[in-house]
Formats: sequence, structure tokens, C-alpha cells
Amino acid sequence: MKLKALYYDGNTAMAKSIEVVLLPNGFALPSGEIWEYALLSLISQKKDKDQLTYKHKNQNGPNLTILFDGDDAGQRDYLNRASKHLTGDNDWHFIRWQLVSAIAITCLVFLFYMGYPLVNRAIVAIIPDNWAIRAGDLVVDSLYQQYTSDTCENPQGNAALEKVTAALKIEDLPYPVRVEVVDNPMVNALAAPGGRVVIFNGLLQQADTPEEIAGVLSHEIGHVYYQHPMQGLVNVMGFSIIGSFLGGDAASIAIVGLSLSYSREYERDADDLALVILKNNNISAEGMLDFFERHEKIKEENAIAEIADMFSTHPLTKDRIKLFRDHIKNKEVELKKGQLLDKREWQNLVNICNKEDVGS
Repeated sequence: MKLKALYYDGNTAMAKSIEVVLLPNGFALPSGEIWEYALLSLISQKKDKDQLTYKHKNQNGPNLTILFDGDDAGQRDYLNRASKHLTGDNDWHFIRWQLVSAIAITCLVFLFYMGYPLVNRAIVAIIPDNWAIRAGDLVVDSLYQQYTSDTCENPQGNAALEKVTAALKIEDLPYPVRVEVVDNPMVNALAAPGGRVVIFNGLLQQADTPEEIAGVLSHEIGHVYYQHPMQGLVNVMGFSIIGSFLGGDAASIAIVGLSLSYSREYERDADDLALVILKNNNISAEGMLDFFERHEKIKEENAIAEIADMFSTHPLTKDRIKLFRDHIKNKEVELKKGQLLDKREWQNLVNICNKEDVGS
């Protein structure tokens, strides 16, 4: 039985068209050489074109491609009976390499998943503080432009806000915390890179006590402590963030910063540290608990849709409520609870976005 074939001598890229004879033990080439089946390795197959390519285990360079056509089904079956490794029809030859490749890719993905947080933190650690502060300024300034909002400037309100912020003492912060209120009805707050924290006026209007604001603010300070905002930027922008700070597209940093959302792991870390900050400063977490219980009820009633947005990337609100309850029950037994602001100071804070001073 004869078959058409292409012979590559290994010295040139040109293929030579030949005919080979199928023998019981191998292919007989026109030169008289016999390529024994036992010494052949199938290196590729193209089922759509019905081609099989072999290399000889004892020869470096030459390849032999057998070409089948519709009338050669018997010859292929003959090869398959002689040895399945000659046709790959059992697919093990290729499945083996596919399995090896899949395992290798899975291992690489796993190593990347496990190692990337370390790489991320290492990158953040080498970014100078002034770069992080600049990134935070770009993010917040772009925030005001996007929402057509302004910073609230009210002397009496500013004093009340500073009092709440000063009460949340924590050591080893990577940057000084700069807290401000933006005149926007969203019920939200965010921490930007470089220690800049923004509270939306809508959050102030939904809060009932200064302790609720202290709870939210301590959570954002937790993000600052762990440098989550900067880690988030690196997650989104990768190593290009370095080039951006060295004179690249600063605007892109701001735009990306606005769309950052932290992982639930980050949020849990910030919650845990917030409870530590509150306890160390003799402030009860009942304010946080009241805030979340009240808005969990509102969310269930779907009365204020934007509140749900605030919690979309956080751990489930019910889980957070349980965390706060357990903390209050187990760690606030001897806590001396006091009022963070008096009534006049609280009204000053709530009305910080008013044009005129309140409570003076």
C-alpha cells in the first residue's frame, strides 16, 4: 500500500513530495530507508486535513508527514491497528499534553493569586508618600467635577468635624488623615489614596448621632491605615501607575480612582480596625450598629436605593451587624460611654454644607 507524503530533511524548509509504502513494520521511503513504527514519534496531527507528522527517534532533523485522502481510510486503520501511537486516534498522546498544560496553567494562576497581594503591597510600599497624596488629590478633585459638587466650608461645622476626627486617634498611620464633606446627597463615604477621606452630605443627613459618623469615619481610617486605596489603584492600573506619576496621564488615575471598589476582605479588615479604634478611644460601636440596623431595614423596604449601593462591595450587612453586636457584648462591658458632640455641635456638623454658620 502506497501513501503520499512530505519529507523534510531538516536542513532546508522545503518539503519533498514522495510516496511511501506501508510495510508490516514501518514506512519504506523511496531511498530504500525504512522508518520502523516502533522508532517513530507522532509530533502533530491535523484531523481536518488528515495529516500525521512523525519524527524518527534516532535521527535529528528529518520529519515525515503522511497525507491521507478520502480513499485512504483503510491505510489509516492499518496504522492504527499496528500501533495507536501512530495515529493518535486514542487521543491520549494529545490529551496528556493538554492535561500537563492545564495543570501548569492552573499552578501559575494559583501562584499568581496567592502571591499577587504580596507583590501589590510591595509596590505600594515603594511608592513615595507625596505620590500617594497627589493621587488622592486627583481622585477627590475629579470626584467633585464628576458630581458637580463642592467641598462644604462652614467654620462651625468644620470645628465639629475636626472634633470627631481628633477623637479617633490611631498610631502608625502612613499619612495624616484629611477629612472633608462634599455637598452631595449620596449616602456614602470614601477613602482616597494619601489619607484623604470624603464624607457625602447625604450620609450626614441620614445619621442620627455623631457616634454613627464616628463609626463610618473609623472604617474609612481603617482603609487609610492598610493603604487599601493605593492598593486598589495598583490593582486596577498595575505597574503603569509608576509611569503615570512620572509624568504620564494623571487624569486617568483620577477617573480610575472613582470606580474603585474594595474586596470584601479589605472591608472586613477595615471593620475590624474600626472597632479597635472606637474602643481604644472610649467610643461605643453602638452608633455603627444603629446605623446599619436602621439602613438594613430601609434597604429591605427598598425605600432608598442609593443606600444599597454603599454596601454593594462590603460584607453582607447582616454579617456586619452580627460583628458589631458581638463586639459590643464581649468587648464593651467596661466602656464608659460618653457623648462625642453636644447637641449644638452635632447640629453644626449636620448643617456643615449650609452657607451660613449654625449654632454660633
